[in-house]
Amino acid sequence: MNTTTITPTLKIDNTGTGQLVDRFGRLKAEVADITEELDSIKQLLIEREGESKLEGELFRLSLSHTVRSLTDWKAVALAMAKKAGVTDKVFDNCVAANTSLSDQWVARSNARVTK
Repeated sequence: MNTTTITPTLKIDNTGTGQLVDRFGRLKAEVADITEELDSIKQLLIEREGESKLEGELFRLSLSHTVRSLTDWKAVALAMAKKAGVTDKVFDNCVAANTSLSDQWVARSNARVTK
């Protein structure tokens, strides 16, 4: 099995909090720029080639069209409950009893506004 070791470009163990915050923000901005460029290239290739398999010198790319279907099961259940005469309170209690919560951390980064 092949393994790849990823070495961070910045040794973060002894880096100050402010530097880490700034590094995080710069990386998020780079990701946003890269994502925008990827989306632009993808759109251009879709317009130019349509559904196809494409070859570069280093990479292959497959463009395929799919349709994603999402069902709002809560809305379906609510509609069925209303037809069955279930009250909103009973329905909400049923949803709450069958909803699980998970603890997670979220990190958001914005440019700092200076005066």
